[in-house]
Amino acid sequence: MADQNVSKLGIASTTLKAMLSASARLWVSPFKGQNGAPTYFKDVMFSMMRTQLGGLNLAQDRHLNPANTTPTYLKFAKDNGFAPESITLPSGKLAHWIGSKSAKQVIVYYHGGGYVMPCGPGHMQYLLSLKDTLVAQGTDAAILLLAYDLAPEFKYPTQLRQAVEVLRYLVETEGRNPSDLTLGGDSAGGNLTLSVLSHLTHPHPDIPPLNLPSKLHGAILISPWASFNTHTSSFTTNAEKDMFDGRTLGRWSSAFLGSDSPYAGDFYSEPVLAPASWWEGTADVIEEVLIWGGGNEVLLDGIVEFARRFETGFGGKGGRVTTVITDKAAHVEMIVERILGYKGDSGTGSVGVINDWVKAKL
Repeated sequence: MADQNVSKLGIASTTLKAMLSASARLWVSPFKGQNGAPTYFKDVMFSMMRTQLGGLNLAQDRHLNPANTTPTYLKFAKDNGFAPESITLPSGKLAHWIGSKSAKQVIVYYHGGGYVMPCGPGHMQYLLSLKDTLVAQGTDAAILLLAYDLAPEFKYPTQLRQAVEVLRYLVETEGRNPSDLTLGGDSAGGNLTLSVLSHLTHPHPDIPPLNLPSKLHGAILISPWASFNTHTSSFTTNAEKDMFDGRTLGRWSSAFLGSDSPYAGDFYSEPVLAPASWWEGTADVIEEVLIWGGGNEVLLDGIVEFARRFETGFGGKGGRVTTVITDKAAHVEMIVERILGYKGDSGTGSVGVINDWVKAKL
């Protein structure tokens, strides 16, 4: 009980600091110019979010959020008027359908949240709108959201094992054609998507190989967490333009990797470290990849460097890759817009980039 009270006291203190930060930002925001977020509302909200997220510890992260994604999914399904449907994998892990489980085209989605936070309703609202966009144009598509285990209770490579497991289930148990499957993920989920692609061509020593009978259709990487380095120049230039900073990302990456991991900092967990040659074989397992990043995000340098290496390796062997950096967009902009209450694009055009790509490719 004492630990819980301390945690609550710490949360209350951090929340107060966040509110004071937002209050102060209300006055200074109009004078930030290019050093702040592109709209007054976002600038104030991002200031509050940076302070709140940066001031928490892992125990407080967990106290504020469910230990997994499933409870949020069940409530989201009820609130949005659809019957929840899920797959139970051999390990007991769950993957949840957004859309019909009989759909031909499936986006296998790995959510973001630093491997510490579950998928929230804002995430799910974005995924639902993405599915609706495809269905509206006549594409028989659905999204399968993996409720992978979270750090620090479950460390790397647990999440990669589960991400491979859901793909194996779809191909080997359900008999789906890989050409009807698209991988997708934002932030840590983008990291996990790249881990899966690495595993398909360079099997992880702790995880059984997965040999696909044909190529996957594609992959969507939204602000992929490609580098754990919090000291690149974009952490300085975008320090007041994004929703978090190095304090939060350092806490989450440490929780994900653990202090005693024999594989910390390998090419699976930190994709930017892999040379271009590592990605050459990826052209044999997937047709095309979209890499999206925001011009205002602190992770920008890692995304750009990863994209350069991936384009050389994957693209050099015939893989089709599209890299888009949207000016004035923050980290996972199109998802953050939903979290902040926007009903559509807030002015950066980031929603259209993803929608246009999936409509053209699926």
